[in-house]
Amino acid sequence: MTTAPGGGHPHHRLLGIGFGPSHLSMSALHATAGPAAAGTGLHFLESRNAFSWHPDMLLPGARMQVAFLKDLVTPRDPTSPYSFVNYLVSKGRLEPFLNLGTLNPTRREYVDYFRWAAGRLAHYVTYGSTAEAIRPVTGPDGRVTRLEVDHRGPDGTRRTVSADHVSLAPGGTPVVPPGVEARTLQDGTVFHSSAFLAGVRSFHDRGRELPYRFLVVGAGQSAAEIFRYLAGEFPAAEVTLAHRGFALMPANSSALANAIFDPASVDLFHGAGAVRRRSILTELRGTNYAAVDDEDITAVAGLLYDQEVHGGQRLKLRRFTELTAARTEGGLVTAALRDLLTGTTRGERYDAVVLATGYDFREARGLLAGVDPYLLRDEDGELLVDRDYSARTDASFAPRIFLHGAAEHTHGLTSTLLSLLAHRAGDILDAVLDTPAAGHQHLTTPRLEGVHV
Repeated sequence: MTTAPGGGHPHHRLLGIGFGPSHLSMSALHATAGPAAAGTGLHFLESRNAFSWHPDMLLPGARMQVAFLKDLVTPRDPTSPYSFVNYLVSKGRLEPFLNLGTLNPTRREYVDYFRWAAGRLAHYVTYGSTAEAIRPVTGPDGRVTRLEVDHRGPDGTRRTVSADHVSLAPGGTPVVPPGVEARTLQDGTVFHSSAFLAGVRSFHDRGRELPYRFLVVGAGQSAAEIFRYLAGEFPAAEVTLAHRGFALMPANSSALANAIFDPASVDLFHGAGAVRRRSILTELRGTNYAAVDDEDITAVAGLLYDQEVHGGQRLKLRRFTELTAARTEGGLVTAALRDLLTGTTRGERYDAVVLATGYDFREARGLLAGVDPYLLRDEDGELLVDRDYSARTDASFAPRIFLHGAAEHTHGLTSTLLSLLAHRAGDILDAVLDTPAAGHQHLTTPRLEGVHV
């Protein structure tokens, strides 16, 4: 860290906003980059007071959907001390883990690995700091030479830090269906899967044996896991899973489809035209969105079948159903559920509604309001993003702004996923290490020779 010229603010080569897996990976790669990283100061701001990753979805037995070798560093640096294998060695669990014969650790263990790495890289991050605005700083010639980021600390004090470049990885914003009243989210009768364990705690406290009525909305992995959890934890509860399709669909994890998570596929996708990109996203949607592991589909089907055998009626699957509204009445939530086949809507009352409705990673772009005039967009209003994940800007803008998670339209499904975590972080780090502090060459979108997409 240095002091910014003129402003007196702390200054970094790269300032990252958010300190989840993406920037944790970048820190780990930077820490072992050797002479190439000398003099390139990286620092990150994280609003939470300690490292965490989906703390309210750490359900017992839930496993990662990504192989452990696709960790923070291994695909880019197999000899790194921050690998999952080295974590296992440090914990004395390498042989026991290998004896399990699985590529997929439990979610709880993988988060413990993240925390283990974050503890060793704590000097890269300031916790309890919430970024609020990014501002351009211009030189005498009117060109933007660096960026200033305003952030608020845990004591409420507003501070400013300066950087040559900024990397955005604040995570996704929970998607709440239209019609869900804000008050229901505030009083705890409706909560998103991102707050599931915290939201369901009050029902544990009141008594697991009570005849609650729960509604789970969604058709993806989280919805299936939450349905299973509620069915098991609350044996007297009625649990309904509602989604807009016919059935929970399996994730396409076949060997050939999984090639979409390779770096070469990002090259292919980025080099395609906008129309073809949209077609590819639609074709491969089943590898990530509204898709469930076979094990969980079988488990849900088993619960429903077992109920048929024993004559129960507490577990329900409502297909072709859409949640159109939710409001609180008398301590319960009234959910308006529309039958997509008949078009009819009826209200039903539940003790709680859980929204397993995914995340919007584009919301992070709100931080870009202060630099928006310099950002270039396509005919659909989407940001133009170069292969190294930097937003394309006009020629008067020297800093680079890197986007984690907000570039699916240019980089494909892996923009938001752990599958390409180390490669994505490494690509951005390479761009920072190779970029002069005072400016950069504006790249054009590459085309792949001989490839028709």
